[in-house]
Amino acid sequence: MKKVTDMTTGSPFKNIFLFAVPMAIGFMLQELYALGDTLIVSWSRNANAATGINLTGSMNFLIVGFVQGFSAGFGIVLSQFVGARDDKKMRNSVATSLVLSVIIAALMSVISVLAARPVLELLSTDEKYIGYSESYIKVIFGGIIFNMLYNLSDQFLRAMGDSKTPLYILIMCAVLNIGLNSLMFVIPSLTVAWAAWATIISQCISAIVGFTVLFVKFPVLRLKKSDFRFTAKFAGFHLSMGFPMALQFVVTASGCMIAQKAVNDLNDPVLSMAQANASKIDNIFGAILRGAGLAMATYVGQNYGAKRFDRIDEGYKKGFLVGLVYFVISVALYVGLSGPLARLLLPANKIDGDAGTVYRLAFKYNCIQAAFYYPLFCILYARSALQAIGRSGLSVLGGVVEFTMRTTAANTIAVWFGYDGVCFSNPMAWVGGAIFFLIAFPLAFKKLVKSYGGKAVTLPDLSTSRPVIAEDKENSKPAEPAPVIRCGEPTVKTGDKEDINEEIETDEKLAVAEDEFPKQ
Repeated sequence: MKKVTDMTTGSPFKNIFLFAVPMAIGFMLQELYALGDTLIVSWSRNANAATGINLTGSMNFLIVGFVQGFSAGFGIVLSQFVGARDDKKMRNSVATSLVLSVIIAALMSVISVLAARPVLELLSTDEKYIGYSESYIKVIFGGIIFNMLYNLSDQFLRAMGDSKTPLYILIMCAVLNIGLNSLMFVIPSLTVAWAAWATIISQCISAIVGFTVLFVKFPVLRLKKSDFRFTAKFAGFHLSMGFPMALQFVVTASGCMIAQKAVNDLNDPVLSMAQANASKIDNIFGAILRGAGLAMATYVGQNYGAKRFDRIDEGYKKGFLVGLVYFVISVALYVGLSGPLARLLLPANKIDGDAGTVYRLAFKYNCIQAAFYYPLFCILYARSALQAIGRSGLSVLGGVVEFTMRTTAANTIAVWFGYDGVCFSNPMAWVGGAIFFLIAFPLAFKKLVKSYGGKAVTLPDLSTSRPVIAEDKENSKPAEPAPVIRCGEPTVKTGDKEDINEEIETDEKLAVAEDEFPKQ
């Protein structure tokens, strides 16, 4: 079996920093290839068509982010079973996640396609752009199943400690997507909808490749018919991890949609064009911080599964230095490249109006966002840690804080200061959210450690044994020898050497005891 990257040993700083590198690059490339849709449409058609695509950004974030939230939650569940070295539950988790993903994606596709046009009208989308927006986003929503499965394969690979393979698959997806989009240059009859079809086809192929690689590299995850026999309680646990993360996307995206409406309500197509395209550029460099922040989910997930609370505490503290490094890199790239990217994305000869004004307004928006990137990292980082220890409910509450701050800025500051006020809606949300999460995680983590009745955790050699909690010395009994448990091997009970995986094949085996799961 391909060796699982064990984040329960070694330097926490090195674990998080190095694991984040391919994730940061991957998320950045993902945004760049998404930018390719706009770029090719802009060059092959016109700036209005490209802006129509960009104006679907908040809607796309709402629906696609919702299903991706479930994928991320399912990935955290798997990472916990990886940390616990429980092969059977690892396979049950993968099977359960696949079934739930198909059901969720099917429901969301139907709902979102039907609601697309009414929502665009609700956002006061300008008539110059709304036709392009509708034809593009309906195809994206119709293919949600492929997006969800593609992201699920990525999450599973990362849960197994492999953050490089998702990057390679993403590069393949990006090349394929750009190649398909480029057909718009040679086939004039292709419309804006083709850009969406190119994305869906690329994600479908990437999902197939992702799961193929997953099962080849990690034979322990190869599914059998019996792995699809799971209890409602087991499925419920997955949903309890995924739904709060999905809901968090809904809350955050709703705030973004309100901010988008505030721009559209200014009744100036130039402002809408500048902000929509600047947001696309912002997503590229924000993705670097997203990779750095989300690396914490795998790190904490594995150590939580292994009950290595000492490493969670140490890693959380050192992770802020990791974030500082990624913050400096992202801001330097952002400020240096945002101007050229705006001109590349919207060539002056394709803009119906004053191109100089569009570029100036876009650069102003980008500079303001960059100045507040470290609070954004703090949100992504602390929120990932909360989700990985099963406190997703607090993540949703933090999303409400962000929503409140963002909508306040959009509905008050934007009214007073116009476009300048809109530029500060995200930074206000990031500062408010960062304050909340930086308070919430330490309190939740302290409560978690106390719930195990121990004052500390032991520091065993995890290459050979399962970690245990060190109980209060006054009340504790002599500890029993830790069982030897390795991924890919039968679970063996110390003493009588019973092979639990061979002997227990009932549904009761699949139902995990309540105290095994983090309480919500």
